[in-house]
Amino acid sequence: MTLYEIISVIVASLAFLLSLYSAINTYYEKHIKIKLYIRWVHEVSTQLNVSLLISNMSSRPATLTHIFLKNNDDIVESSWHHARLLSQTIDNKEKICWSDVTPINIPARSSSSPIICFQHLNNFKLTNNLILIYIVDGVRYEQSLNVNRVLPNSDMLIALDYQLKHNN
Repeated sequence: MTLYEIISVIVASLAFLLSLYSAINTYYEKHIKIKLYIRWVHEVSTQLNVSLLISNMSSRPATLTHIFLKNNDDIVESSWHHARLLSQTIDNKEKICWSDVTPINIPARSSSSPIICFQHLNNFKLTNNLILIYIVDGVRYEQSLNVNRVLPNSDMLIALDYQLKHNN
């Protein structure tokens, strides 16, 4: 074999290895699953407000179409309508903080922080773990999430006030 043939085999082998690495990396990035975290919860009579952090590090956008809360033996779906959480007058205009509803679109390599309401909870007792069932792009997941922060009413007002001022 001549020097030219040896170099061309080495270059072809390196090109093959790089394309194989690229194909594996692309496959992996497309199939990264979204992750759900609970930022805080707030309980009011028969309603539970849950602030979620939804992270999508995939190279494809994802759509969260349904969120359910396992409540004792019941399964309760998140509110189908926007619930009014807080209203204030800012700059002589009334601004309202609404809860989010599904579907929630999460672009590729980004995150979202919706506040989801679960209403008409009967015999609900808030524990350190919430079991959420959610459907992302047609695939059903069930996950037990730790509740690290339960907001009292005063802290809930502060959190919603911050959201009003920064999202409107």
